[in-house]
Formats: sequence, C-alpha cells, structure tokens
Amino acid sequence: MRTKLIASGVAATALITLVGCSSSDDDATTTPDATSTAAAEESTPAPAAAEWPTEITLALIPNENVTDLVTSVTPLTDYLSEELGIKVEGVVTKDYQATVEALGSGQAQIAITDAGSMAAAEDMYGAHAVLQDVRFGASQYASEFFTNNPDKYCDDEPVLATYGATGQEMLYCNGVASGEDNTGVGPVGVDALSKIEPGTKVAFGNTTSPAGYQLPVLALEDLGINVDDLSQVPVTGNDTLIMAVYNDDAEVGFAYWDARSAIDAAEVPDLGDKVVVFGLSEMYPNGGVVLSDELPQDLRDEITTLMDNYSEVDPDTLMNIFSQTDWTPADPAAIDLARKVNARFSGQ
Repeated sequence: MRTKLIASGVAATALITLVGCSSSDDDATTTPDATSTAAAEESTPAPAAAEWPTEITLALIPNENVTDLVTSVTPLTDYLSEELGIKVEGVVTKDYQATVEALGSGQAQIAITDAGSMAAAEDMYGAHAVLQDVRFGASQYASEFFTNNPDKYCDDEPVLATYGATGQEMLYCNGVASGEDNTGVGPVGVDALSKIEPGTKVAFGNTTSPAGYQLPVLALEDLGINVDDLSQVPVTGNDTLIMAVYNDDAEVGFAYWDARSAIDAAEVPDLGDKVVVFGLSEMYPNGGVVLSDELPQDLRDEITTLMDNYSEVDPDTLMNIFSQTDWTPADPAAIDLARKVNARFSGQ
C-alpha cells in the first residue's frame, strides 16, 4: 500500500522487517556446515523497495498572475500524475528561496527553481538537482551589460544583430554579436565596465538575481570597482531594468541575455537602438528541477525521466509556462558554480 507525504516534513518510510535468530548457548557453539550456510543465504529475502507516496507536490515561483500559473501548469502535473499513478499537485511559492523551504519542510517534493536554490536545497536538505532548463539549445546564460550611452562604453560602432529566439534586430558592440553570430556566450566586453565612474547611475536587480546583480557585481569587483561608490538604482524585474536605462533613469543596467526581447517591440519600437548591449558576464547555469530526498530513489528516477521527456509530449506548455525548449540532466559542475555564487552573496 502506498503512503502519503504530509506537510509536516516527516517522510513516509517503508517498513522493512529485520529478521533475527536467537539460539541457545549450545547452538552458539555449533559450527554450521557449508550446505546449511548456503541454504540460509539463499533464503534471506531481498530488502523491500521503499513505498511510493500517494500524493506529491510540485512547487514553482510566481509570475504576474499566480492563478494562471497554477492553472497553466496543470498539463504537466496531470501528465506526471497519469504516468506515475500518484496525484501530483502544483503550488506557487512567493520566491525562489521559498521553493527551498518547501522542500525542506516536506510541503513540496519537486521544485522548479533557479540554480542557486537548487544548490541550496542540496546543501541544506540533501535534495537532488536532477535537471536543468534548456532555452534554445543552452543550459546556461550570461548577464548582459547595457547602456544608453554607447559612445562611452563601446570601443567600436554598434552593429545590428538578430536575437534568434524572437527574430528581433538589436544593437550590440564590443564583439558581443555580429550579423552572423549572436549566441550570448560570455565573457566578452567585460573590461568596458571599468568605464563606469563613481556616482554613475546603475540599475541593479534584486540582490538574489544572478543576472541582475550577482554576476555584474563579481565582474565589477574583479575590475576593482566598489559598487557602493555607484549610484545604485534598485529595480525588480528584467523588463524594468531595461526600461530604467531606456528612460534615462540609469546609464548602465544588467539583466539576462537578451532581456530586451521581453519588451513589446510594438510599444517601444526604438528600444533595440537606444539600449545597446556592450558586454556579457561569465556564464551561469539555468535553473531546473530539484527533488526531495524524501522520495524513494526509484521514484526520483522515474520523475526525472518523465520530465526530461516532457518536451516531446507537450512542447507548448514547456515554452509558454517556463519559456524553455527542454530539460537536460543537471551538470554538477554548473550547480557547483551556483553554490560558489551563493557563498559569496550569503547574508546580503
């Protein structure tokens, strides 16, 4: 019979009977022959497999409309429920950190979250990072550096290049892209950050954002620039980071590559001309799927396989809800990079 994982965080465990033998003192002194020993070994039952729960929960982070997210992810949870033979429900957490705590408390057994949270879940709760997001063939990304003052930050004339995910043509400089090559692979143009002077208005994302804050700060520090000497413009959301530079609220900003595509070109037709990308950071792993250690190994394996195959089952849901084209097995080295970034920014 299958058991249910409850929200208190107490894992369901299989009842494995340990069979022991008691004997008299006389029996203890008797040496068994080889035949009786072999027979005893053959009769020893194999350990029972851990039982599966009857219900598990998949945690995601919110978007602008939480209700829509829960509803829209239903094709994925229904797919998992049908294939696993157990009920899978989707819930929305307030942020990435909350997905980690949901795993740790037993309120969720699957989380779709960022790479830093995947590493934290492994370290804090013994969870298992199993898959990474793939977006247009890439399982990692760079932070892009952009400006409304290309004369200052570009060492060459900005060039138009096509962003393959959307087909938009936008301006890049310092070798970030060309007409034939626009892959978003960094690092490139990082030295141009040294042109940021003390007091410059710079748009940063939330301190937990790799692309909007952490990777740029590391790049700036490597160049000997103290971010406390800058006029920081705190912004939440990659689209608003772009618009802060477009609207001249900041001279430089940081977001994922290429966040300009998140802005409706019909509403801001000159965005790709006015906001120029002049550099890319070191690469950082995409987020992905992390599984609770509460789940039996064979169930974790089955969930991993099913989600890895989901791009062939329902590519539209994968793209519309997660803005990705696939999942791929998690790269421990990539997750370890996220772990190191966590260590640098812990407590901020």
